[in-house]
Amino acid sequence: MDPYRMTDNNNSFPSVINLNVGGKIFATRLSTLLKYPDSVLAVMFSGRHVIDKDSDGNYFIDRDGTHFNHILNFLRNDQDIPPVALAEAVLKEAIFYGITPLIDTLKNSPPLFAEYVVRQNIREKIEDYSAVKEKLIDLAREQVVESGAIISVVRVATTKNQPIPGDLQFSKQVYKQFYRKFRTYKSFESCFGKYHLHIPCENIKGLPNVVMDVLANCLRCDLNKEGYQCTHSAEGIHDEEHKLKTITWSDEEFHVCTSCHVFRFDWLDTSLQF
Repeated sequence: MDPYRMTDNNNSFPSVINLNVGGKIFATRLSTLLKYPDSVLAVMFSGRHVIDKDSDGNYFIDRDGTHFNHILNFLRNDQDIPPVALAEAVLKEAIFYGITPLIDTLKNSPPLFAEYVVRQNIREKIEDYSAVKEKLIDLAREQVVESGAIISVVRVATTKNQPIPGDLQFSKQVYKQFYRKFRTYKSFESCFGKYHLHIPCENIKGLPNVVMDVLANCLRCDLNKEGYQCTHSAEGIHDEEHKLKTITWSDEEFHVCTSCHVFRFDWLDTSLQF
């Protein structure tokens, strides 16, 4: 067998591999590509797959090759990480190629730790964060379509269902005193407006008012990153008489407001890419 070739399952590769990654040419050892067995590159060159070649005989990968040199450098030397300014762009490539050690290294680097560790921990404090974000966007767009608004205003509110204790129901006097603490509404819409997003407290990990303060900021950051001109502010959960806003339509359904945040989308300032 040719000592300069590696063979597996009847497919062989030279010990030095020439790669065409989206039009950019690279050269590296086969052993470098095989360094992490579970990575996309190692699987490609495992001998189990047929890989396309370009007209010059280079193995072709249909992917933008702008940052591929940083992928190769890490495979050659795991102490060679990209410059701070390129960390996020290279992370996307590391995720695509499935190079777990590089992914972990970049996520824990100073420029990305806040985004991929701290903010991700915050996102996980609410059930289905992505669905909440998309619903918030949908409501903001819906307001524009229905009312012609230039600025959309959407409230994100949390409530805790606290059914009226059974013993209070037997005493009208106590019942009335109990109700004096609350400003009651017949529906969530009458309390928070048509364009609102209601999140039950049981869908939140931790103290709802504390979690929602940081979560609202996380939502705003993510929306801004996606190109939306969005701001947010906290709104009081008491009315002008200092009564706690509560939505109720029966003794078993007594939803006490625990937090409310107002999101404003300024559509005219949104940066559009054409």
